[in-house]
Amino acid sequence: MDIEERRRLVEMFLRRCVTYCDASIERKSKRGENEETLAKWQAYRDFTEYAAEEVASGDLDTWLEDETQTSDSGS
Repeated sequence: MDIEERRRLVEMFLRRCVTYCDASIERKSKRGENEETLAKWQAYRDFTEYAAEEVASGDLDTWLEDETQTSDSGS
């Protein structure tokens, strides 16, 4: 799998997590969950959204490389 495919796959997963968070926050809010719980979910959602943007932009491409490509030094 090349880096663009990996990037798309990870971004898609993270964006699905954001969608799940949005729905979960809405459900929890309707159930009257406390503000602390909702704030934690919102923080997780915002962090995940930010990570998806970083992945999509290519900023984290080094995280998506094969270990064999990145750890050849010292052999």
